[in-house]
Amino acid sequence: MAEEKLRIGQRIFIFTMESDEQYISSVYDMDKKGIYVPIPFANKHPLVLAHRQQVRVKYMGEGSAYLFVTETLGRRVEQDKLPMYILRHPKDSEITRVQLREFARVPVMLNIEYAEQVADDKQPKYKRVSTVDISGGGLKFASKEPINQGTKLQLRVPLFLKAKKKSEEFILSARVMRCQLIDEGAKVYHIGVKFTDIRPQQQDMIMAFVFERMIQIKHRQ
Repeated sequence: MAEEKLRIGQRIFIFTMESDEQYISSVYDMDKKGIYVPIPFANKHPLVLAHRQQVRVKYMGEGSAYLFVTETLGRRVEQDKLPMYILRHPKDSEITRVQLREFARVPVMLNIEYAEQVADDKQPKYKRVSTVDISGGGLKFASKEPINQGTKLQLRVPLFLKAKKKSEEFILSARVMRCQLIDEGAKVYHIGVKFTDIRPQQQDMIMAFVFERMIQIKHRQ
């Protein structure tokens, strides 16, 4: 059962059942008939929906994200305003709450590079590794060698954002928070790092990737 209800003025993210592309809109109004949302857009492209077409909706709460499946009931057109879709109200039992804790963390394998931070007059020596998971606050990667807790790293993290339809490489500072031996025979370590000095725009884009991935995982279940 959802703990936080959808409210007027709230930003929402809409996905079709066939795609993980994220369209953004907001709640303009609500009444007994349904939820009124202006036509959602992704990169200036409107989302065109048929009558009774099912969609997935995500909205954010305090420390949680909420996901539900609904359908379009029709359209509402007001003078000098964008046309709006009318979405069916979900039942409480149809809303899935995703606990974010500090940041949502999702499993994903990405090829990234890391290097220990060095003085400005020296070139960092990057090593290629694969991630285990990622969040807006940090990530975990697999390494064939241990890295001491507290070590400062520089990361190169490429992400493909479906909503933007392009890849972005993030150069991020990080600090090792934990190092755990996972496979003694193969000498594989999991290195958990926390991002430091990350810009809000970078964090927002990483969170967008995280939620795209979260929707993908839920859609496959």
